[in-house]
Amino acid sequence: MKKFEDDIEVWINNNYSDAERAKEIIQPLLALDTEINLSRIVRCTLFLSESDYDSLESYTNKALNDPRNVLWWAEYDNRNVQKRDFNYSFNKQKA
Repeated sequence: MKKFEDDIEVWINNNYSDAERAKEIIQPLLALDTEINLSRIVRCTLFLSESDYDSLESYTNKALNDPRNVLWWAEYDNRNVQKRDFNYSFNKQKA
């Protein structure tokens, strides 16, 4: 299993009682062939799932299909204003 960035590891450990299960669900994201930062995709997926394993699996599948969707949902509000930038770690988010 590839290693996730430190802030992602902390987020998983703080928000999922079964951290290994959560990591197994999102592991396929690290194999995406995209120019988008993979950690950004993982952070967006974790953020959107709200610590729910079924949601995590659903958002992971959506990200595997088209990662731009999870970026949009996690980072922008309904007026197309960017509220977060998950290129940066969880602890550097302003909203």
